[in-house]
Amino acid sequence: MVESADVRCGNGSSRLPGNEVVSSNGRRRASMTMTAWNGKAARVALLAAAIAMTAGCSKGSTKAEPGTDPGKAPEAGKESVTLKIMWFNTLVAKEAVEQFIAAPVKQKYPNIAIEFVEVKPGASLPDLITSGQGVPDLVITDYPNLSTAIDLKYPVDLNEPLKQSKVDLNGMEADPLDGVRALGAKGELYGLPIYMDKYMMFYNKDIFDRFAIPYPTGEMSYTDLMSLVKRLSRTEAGVQYVGYRWGDLYTVGFQLGLPVLNVKTGKADLQTEGWKRALSLVKEWVDTGADNKITHEHFFKEKRLAIYPQWMGAAYGLIAQEGGSLNWDLAPMPYSSDQPKTSGPAKPLYLLASAAGKHKEQAIAALSYIATSPEAQLLLSQNGRISVLKDKAIRQQFGTKLPLLQGKNTAAVFQYPFGKLPNTTAYESQAWDGLDTAPPAIIGGADVNTALRAAEEKANKDIDTYLSGRK
Repeated sequence: MVESADVRCGNGSSRLPGNEVVSSNGRRRASMTMTAWNGKAARVALLAAAIAMTAGCSKGSTKAEPGTDPGKAPEAGKESVTLKIMWFNTLVAKEAVEQFIAAPVKQKYPNIAIEFVEVKPGASLPDLITSGQGVPDLVITDYPNLSTAIDLKYPVDLNEPLKQSKVDLNGMEADPLDGVRALGAKGELYGLPIYMDKYMMFYNKDIFDRFAIPYPTGEMSYTDLMSLVKRLSRTEAGVQYVGYRWGDLYTVGFQLGLPVLNVKTGKADLQTEGWKRALSLVKEWVDTGADNKITHEHFFKEKRLAIYPQWMGAAYGLIAQEGGSLNWDLAPMPYSSDQPKTSGPAKPLYLLASAAGKHKEQAIAALSYIATSPEAQLLLSQNGRISVLKDKAIRQQFGTKLPLLQGKNTAAVFQYPFGKLPNTTAYESQAWDGLDTAPPAIIGGADVNTALRAAEEKANKDIDTYLSGRK
C-alpha cells in the first residue's frame, strides 16, 4: 500500500519516504514545498501503482482471552458517508488504498465509502490544516513522520472510542502500538498501526555468481557485511562493480535503533557511541566506492550494484516497474554486535483519524477494522505487507499472492526478531538537516567525532529556532 519508503525531493532536507529516485531515509520534513515534490514523487507514485496492480511477527495468535474480541470493530451507524483519505509524507498508491482499505471497509460497513485524495502542490496535510479547508477524515503515515502529524494536532485520541466499543488490542504486536502510545503526552492513542515495512538487502545473484561469492545470509554481522562489500567492489572487463548502497545516515541509525533526540532533554544527541559507530560504517562503505551517487538504476538497469538495501514497499514498486530480467533475491539486514541475532526495527504504517472530522465515528470504525481484523490483515500479509497481528497463520501467508515474491526467500523477513523502534518526539524532523551534514563532512575529510559534533550543534540550533517560533 505505501509502496515507496524513501524519496528525496528538492534539496537534502526535503524528503518523502519513498525511493530516492532513490534515497533511503524513510522520513521527510512536513514543511517541504510541494513544488519540490511534484516531479520525482509523481514518478514514484507510478511505481507504487504498478505494484498495487500486480497484487493478485511475533509469536502468538489472534485467539483472545475470555471476554475479549481483538477483531471487533466499533459500530459505524447507518448514515451513508464518504471518508476522504490521504497520505502524509509517505507515498501511497490510489489503487493500493482501494484494495487494502476501501474495499475491506466497504464489505464490513456498506454505508462507508472511502475516497482517495491526491496530495498536490499547496494541498498537503499541513496546508489543509492551516487553511481549515478539505482536511481529510483519515491519514496514512509512517513511524518517522507520525510525531510530526501529532505535532500538527491532526489526530483524535482513540482511547475512549475504542474502550466504549470494546475493541481489544491485545492481539496486536506490542512494538508498533508502543511506538504510537509513547507519543501521547497524557497516554493518548493517536492512531493504530495497519502493517509494517522492513528494510531488507536485495541482491543481484548474477554478480555473486560471477565472482564465485556465496549469497548473503542472515548469519551476518555488520563486520561480515563490510568484508563482503569489499570483495564485491571491483572493476572487471571495464565494468566497475559496487558492493553496496548505504543510503543515508538516518536509516543506518534507524537500523541500529538509534534515537536522534535524547528522550530526557529533548535535544539532539548525536555524539554517542551508537552514532559514532553508524557514521564509521558509512565511512567504511564510502571508502569502498559506495557513495551517495549510487542509485536504484545501478541495481536494476546497469546491473553493477551487488547489494541494494531498501524498504520492501519501495523495492516492490521498483521491481515491478524496472526489475525485468534481474536475477534477484533478498536477505535480512545484518545484526548488530550488541544485539546478536536481532534484525533492525520494522517500520509501522499508521492510520489516523481527524480530531476535527465530521465523521469521526465512521473514521474510527474504519481504521480499527483494518488494524484489528484478521480478514483485512490477511489480505495485507498475502500481498507482502507485515501484519500487525500476532497470528502465525497470517504470517505464514506472507507474500503468497504477490507474484514478484514467488520463489524468493521471504522467510528472511522473519528470520530474526525485529529490533526495538528508536524513541522519537514531535519535533524530531527539525534535527534531520543537522544529521545530514555528517556524511558529507567525513567524505570531505573530517573525522567522525568532528562531523558528529558539528551535526549536533546544527540540529540543536534548528530545534531551538523551531521551538522559539512556537512560543
